[in-house]
Amino acid sequence: MSLQENHQTKRILIILPRQLGDILLGSSIAYALREKYPHAHISWLAHPMGKQLLEGHPALNKVHYHPLWKSKKWQEFFKNPFNILFAYLKYLWGELRFLALLRQEKYDLVVDSICTPRTALQARVSGAADRLGLRTRWNRNWAYTWLCNTDSWSQKYAAQARLDLLEPVIGKAACENPSKHWLDSWIPQKDTHLQRIDALTQELDLENSPFVIFSPTHRRELRRWPGASYVQLALRIIEQHNWKVIWIWGPDEFELADELHRCLQKELLARGLPTSASLLPPLLKLSEVAVLAGRSRLWVGNSNGLSHVAVAGGARTVQIHGPTTSTPWTHPNSAKHEAVQRVQGCVKCESNTCRQGTHECMKLLTTDDVFAAFERIRKASLHSEKTNH
Repeated sequence: MSLQENHQTKRILIILPRQLGDILLGSSIAYALREKYPHAHISWLAHPMGKQLLEGHPALNKVHYHPLWKSKKWQEFFKNPFNILFAYLKYLWGELRFLALLRQEKYDLVVDSICTPRTALQARVSGAADRLGLRTRWNRNWAYTWLCNTDSWSQKYAAQARLDLLEPVIGKAACENPSKHWLDSWIPQKDTHLQRIDALTQELDLENSPFVIFSPTHRRELRRWPGASYVQLALRIIEQHNWKVIWIWGPDEFELADELHRCLQKELLARGLPTSASLLPPLLKLSEVAVLAGRSRLWVGNSNGLSHVAVAGGARTVQIHGPTTSTPWTHPNSAKHEAVQRVQGCVKCESNTCRQGTHECMKLLTTDDVFAAFERIRKASLHSEKTNH
């Protein structure tokens, strides 16, 4: 019996714990498996950060959240060595119990879309007869029964690239020509979230005012376009189009967003423009970000998790890249989404630290470059609106 036939009514586990963007784009795996095996029991193993994205997912039956150990706790070891040691032993016990739980679930098929040492162990311990993983290193490859070659992934949108993992179960043709909805991300929306955005829209006077959303944050400094460049871009948009600018931020990112908001207000004041053109809302849930993004005229931001939330919410986006290759992270619909990246110099190194020490991939990316992309998407939006009417 082939793999395609073997899991029609079986139990399947997807392993893709983090980050937010990876989880969102990994929805393609869940959609493809659900369409191929409508009666299968499909679970997802995730970091707790994925709860807002995975709870209630239409293609899933269950979500497992693995135990957490905050590495920063070790910094307090010499202050409270016994407490920290006890906490770590408790965490290890939780890990063992979690592995036992996976084993008890009796999965028949495991699809590991990240293949770290930890997820390799989880895949192997699950006891599944078929374990699909990525060809990485010998100390991880042993955990899988089939390995996916990722050499071409840098040339594909991540949501489509991950489908290559499913080649043994859905076939090569389906991986290369996926159903369009497989590439869509899914954001759960509740009435309370919609109501909060309705209230925020009224509070910020956005009902009759076009606005652009800026997302200037990233957990890695190397992948942030300079804040001063965002401020200059915002000024240009406000002066030329009279749009409002909304600064969006995530947990632990308020200080940066607030600093840029205040800098923009200062520049507006100096030019005799209303400071109300720069807006800083409170921290929003991911579903609320998606709703607000869908109501915006455009989204401009770094390649971060929130930018993928914006795409899922229906926003038109301009995504700014430096060390990361843009193709895997930019939705292929070029009429709605465009990546901006330098074409020469130090760029696309895929590193988390600047090897040159210059950060030129971001610092030398000009406001003109990003504004030109903004204008192309803006004009395409106007053309689409006229065509639809």
